[in-house]
Amino acid sequence: GETRRIAVARREWNVQRIDGLPERMVTPNEADLARIRAEQARVAELRRLDTPGARFADGFAWPVRGRISGVFGSQRILNGEPRAPHLGIDIAAPTGTPCTASAPGRVLLAADLYFNGLTLILDHGHGVQGTYSHLSRFLVREGQEVERGAVIAEVGATGRVTGPHLDYRINWLATPVDPIPLLPPL
Repeated sequence: GETRRIAVARREWNVQRIDGLPERMVTPNEADLARIRAEQARVAELRRLDTPGARFADGFAWPVRGRISGVFGSQRILNGEPRAPHLGIDIAAPTGTPCTASAPGRVLLAADLYFNGLTLILDHGHGVQGTYSHLSRFLVREGQEVERGAVIAEVGATGRVTGPHLDYRINWLATPVDPIPLLPPL
């Protein structure tokens, strides 16, 4: 085996206030909560997949170019109510902007989720997954294999949003990972 020693340092986190969201997107009703719980269970099941092959080994590419409008770990204050930290990066871009696979993978999920809107999850191997949310259109289907740089979707404003952008996330199994250090400089 290989052993590496790393230094862990405390990090400062941003606070992001987002107002003007529909109230159901901040405080869902009981039917919405049942849907949300079912979606969370499905995603949690996918997050347990540990498929062979390090398809991410050549690194990650930016899935879309645009202004970074939300950063990993920032606490969200939604319509004045504190909520959980944001576990991805938001990249502002016009609706219809092509979104590409940041690394080779297999499409695990192509679904319309309550908060995340049209969402794709790609399996990059060994539990590493890329998630692309708030899309306007899918250009791939579940089970499809994609290469790095393949156009997989279009940016949109579906789910809980105030405007068009891509919410891009990387997970290692159930652990969210900040994508910024894994991406090349802009």
